[in-house]
Amino acid sequence: MGFLYVIAWKSELETGGKVDSLIEELLSGLHKYNIRVFVEKNKEKGKDIVKQALKEHGLKPEDGLLLAASDNLLQQAEETGLATIGFLNPEWKNQTYRKAQILVEGFEEVDFYFLERIYNRKHHIPWRVIDTKRCYLREMTMDDLDDLYALYAGEGMTEFMEPLYEDREEEAAYTKAYIDNQYYYYGYGMWLVIDRETNKLIGRAGLDNHEIHGKIELEMGYAIAKEKQRQGYGFEVCSAILTFAKEFLEFERVNCLVEKENEASIRLLQKLEFSRIEEMNLDGKKMQRYVRHLTTF
Repeated sequence: MGFLYVIAWKSELETGGKVDSLIEELLSGLHKYNIRVFVEKNKEKGKDIVKQALKEHGLKPEDGLLLAASDNLLQQAEETGLATIGFLNPEWKNQTYRKAQILVEGFEEVDFYFLERIYNRKHHIPWRVIDTKRCYLREMTMDDLDDLYALYAGEGMTEFMEPLYEDREEEAAYTKAYIDNQYYYYGYGMWLVIDRETNKLIGRAGLDNHEIHGKIELEMGYAIAKEKQRQGYGFEVCSAILTFAKEFLEFERVNCLVEKENEASIRLLQKLEFSRIEEMNLDGKKMQRYVRHLTTF
């Protein structure tokens, strides 16, 4: 199984009698990623046209993604197991798009990586979100629990952050809910830090939402395994996270809440040009609030 093709019906991509140039550019450029494109020219109708088209081209539904503007095709795609993107085509009236995984009004920001992520989300494949020189950051899966428990058991890992649940089933339930909600609805969260050379888990880092003074703020968290500390991994990873936040998220700043005794984290934040703005009480602990404005990053 893998992302191998995109299928669509020409009549659903057209506006004003033609396919928009951005859609044509997207589809024609997918060959660079070894993605096949099938644009069916018959008018959209009937109950089994998706299955018939896949059979005609010898395609497996678990390998593809459908672009569609009608509830009919989106319903059929769901029944066959295709990943889906709903196109809000103004010429297709009275559509609910309930069966679309995601909706787009236009294709200015749709590229191969966007399509690949929608495909991965359909098939519960974790997103590889950020690459740095020595690491990559990806979403966690239920299969990562053993490695997470091993990471958290390392020296000093839970000195300044919450440990995992002692009850494995409780942690599994929490992890599944986090994956299904945080990742799916926001597209970001706390990720795993993987060493690119060894493919081993060496930390966790990422972004979460946190209510501060009644306002939802973006908060960055990070933890690197003891044996990888003092080697620049924290700065490397956090710098990449800040770049991600600036380029893809609609927040003006990133917050970090740290305990005063966490001197290593405070030194890292200062190196990243965060500014301390206040002391806060959080769950009975006094926390230092540091802020980095993304407009100047």
